[in-house]
Amino acid sequence: MTDHADPLLTAFAAVLRRHRRAAGFTQEGLAHEVGLSPRYISLLETCRHQPTLGTMADIADVLGLPLAQMIAEAEAGVEGDQVAGDASGRVAKD
Repeated sequence: MTDHADPLLTAFAAVLRRHRRAAGFTQEGLAHEVGLSPRYISLLETCRHQPTLGTMADIADVLGLPLAQMIAEAEAGVEGDQVAGDASGRVAKD
């Protein structure tokens, strides 16, 4: 992952990876089901590409999840990181 990735994008990548694995998909398998390349899934999971809303919805559908749930989990991850950063004395970046 890049050091300058948007915190929400980084959190969404982690949510995507976690749910992909929980659903038993490899990157190749998920890519096939969604109609994307395995390389594209890898780029999403490593924050080197920002997905469109349509792509996120297609991925969520294949994973059997509402897109809103994946976004909410990503937002919660960002908020948790900011709280942890505040507790450790670090300043959260905008």
